[in-house]
Amino acid sequence: MDEIKTTSGRAVGSWNGEQAQDLMAELKRIKGMLASERATDMLDSRTMPHREQLHPDLLEFRAYHLWGCDKQGQCVVGTNANRIESVDKVLSFSLIDHH
Repeated sequence: MDEIKTTSGRAVGSWNGEQAQDLMAELKRIKGMLASERATDMLDSRTMPHREQLHPDLLEFRAYHLWGCDKQGQCVVGTNANRIESVDKVLSFSLIDHH
C-alpha cells in the first residue's frame, strides 16, 4: 500500500518506497496543500507507507522524525521532512540511546 494518509485517515498522496527524494518531494507537496486548506489534519511520520523497509532497530526510533527509508538505505528525516540521511547515520545516532 503506497497511500500517505493524514491523522484522520484521509489519503492525500502516495510513495512507492523506491527513492527517498520522491518521498521528500511528496511530503513537501502534501504539507503545502494542507497549509493552503488550513487543515487541522496532520501527517504522522510513524504511519508512512513502507515501514517494513526500516531497519528493525529504527521501528521505535524517537530522537527525531524518521519519515521513511528507501530501498537504497536513504532515509527522509527531520520535523519538516527536509533532510536525507543514510540508514547507517540514523542507526549510529540511534545507538547513542536517544529513544
